[in-house]
Amino acid sequence: MKKIFATIAATCLSATVLLCGCSSFPFSGSNGRDGVDGKNASVYEYYEMAKTIHGNDYTIDQFLKDYLSYTSDELEKAFGLQGSINRSLRSAVSIAAQFNGGSTSLGSGVIVDLNKESGDAYVITNCHVIYNDNTTHSYPRNVYLYLYGQDTDYNDEDNRFDATVVGASIAYDIALLKVTGNTLLKNSAAEAATFATEEDIYLGEEVYTIGNAEGQGMSATRGIVTKDREAIALNISSRYEGRSDHTYYYNVIRTDTTINEGNSGGALFNSKGEIVGVINSKTDEDGVEGMGYAIPASAVKRLYPLMRESYEKSNSRNTKFDRAHFVVESDFSKAEMDSIGSQSKIQVKSTASASTWDSENNRLVINEKVSVIRDSYGLKAGDLITHIKITDGATVVADMDVTRLYHLNDTLLAARQGNTVIITVQRGQETVAVTANITFTQFS
Repeated sequence: MKKIFATIAATCLSATVLLCGCSSFPFSGSNGRDGVDGKNASVYEYYEMAKTIHGNDYTIDQFLKDYLSYTSDELEKAFGLQGSINRSLRSAVSIAAQFNGGSTSLGSGVIVDLNKESGDAYVITNCHVIYNDNTTHSYPRNVYLYLYGQDTDYNDEDNRFDATVVGASIAYDIALLKVTGNTLLKNSAAEAATFATEEDIYLGEEVYTIGNAEGQGMSATRGIVTKDREAIALNISSRYEGRSDHTYYYNVIRTDTTINEGNSGGALFNSKGEIVGVINSKTDEDGVEGMGYAIPASAVKRLYPLMRESYEKSNSRNTKFDRAHFVVESDFSKAEMDSIGSQSKIQVKSTASASTWDSENNRLVINEKVSVIRDSYGLKAGDLITHIKITDGATVVADMDVTRLYHLNDTLLAARQGNTVIITVQRGQETVAVTANITFTQFS
C-alpha cells in the first residue's frame, strides 16, 4: 500500500508551480520559514492547491494519479473501499443490553432488514451480547440501539431506540432483534446491509468490521482473512464460566482485523460492503494478537430467516428451532438393532459415526454400517456426497456443490418441513441423485 506523505505532495506541487511560471506558492501559511508549516496539511488541502493551478475541473482522481502515482486500479480500490465502509456505517448499530440486577452488556449489531416507512427493522447480533445466565432472567429487560454518530452518550434517550430480542441461539452464538415503529429510524440515514452471495470466503481476502469497540462508539478496522474455516471452543455462560459441559464448538472465520470488547455482534464485511460473517470472539491469551473470529455468513444468512419465521408465527421470543438432518434407513442385524434400542434411523452429520470426511476427495462419505432398505431414496455405504438441492414444490430453495463439509451443514439450515432434499452422490463410477429422508431436531 502506498504511503501518502504531505511532504511528497508539497514537493510535487512546488515543482509544478515552477514549471507553470508561478512566482509564489498559492497556499496561505505554508511559507516554510520554520520548516513545519506544511506538515499538518491534508492531501485534500494540497488538492485544493493543485486546483488553483489546473482549474476547478481538476479532479481528485487526476490529482492522485499526477502527484502520488496512483494507478486507475488502485484508485478504484481505494475509493471503492471508502464508499463501502461509509455505507456499512449506516447499517451498523451499537447495542446496550440492560439486565435485571443492574448489569449492562455493550456490543454491536447490523441491520439486515429495514422498512423506513414503518420504522421497522431486524438486527443481527451475538447471542452472548443479549444473554446472561447469571441473572434472574437470562435475557435483558431493555435493549437500546444507537446509530452511527448517536452512540456517544448511552443515557441520551433522544438518540436511542428500543429493540426486542425475538430469537437467540447459543449453538450458533447468533441473536435476532426486532425494532417496531420507531420514528428515529424512519428519519435516519440507516439502511440494511446485504449478505455476500458467495458461500466461500478465501484466505487473504480483504475484510473490515464496524463495531462498538470498548463501548466507545462505532469505528471501522480493516484486515484480511487469515484462515477461511476452523472450529473454536467458546463458553458464553456467565454462571458456568470455565465449565467444559457448557462449551460449544463454533465454526468460524479467522481474521487479523482488530477486534476488541464491544465488537461482538458487528458484521465482518468484504471490500464490496457485503456481510461475510458476524464477529463473535478473539483470542485473549497474553501476547497473542491478530486472531479474531466471526460466525460465517453462509450459516447466519440461513439461520436468520429461521429465527424470523419462528417469531412471526408465534409473536414471541424463541430460543429453540428445528434444524434439518438427512437420515438413512439402517440395515443392521436384529442383534445390532436391539443393542441400540428403538433407534432405526441414524443422523448423517459431521460428528456422527454414520459418516466421515474424505479429505483427499473433499467429500462426505457414508460409512459401512449405513445403507438402505429401498434403493429408491437411500444412501449407501461408500457414497461420496457431491451436491445438495432443496426444493419447495417447483421453487428451488438451495442448490449447492458440496466440496467443503460446511456446505452440507449450512445449506441444511435452509430446509423446512415439507421440503424435498436431493443428495447427489458418486457411487463407484456412477453419479446418483438420491431423495434423502429428512428429519428435524431442535437446537437452541
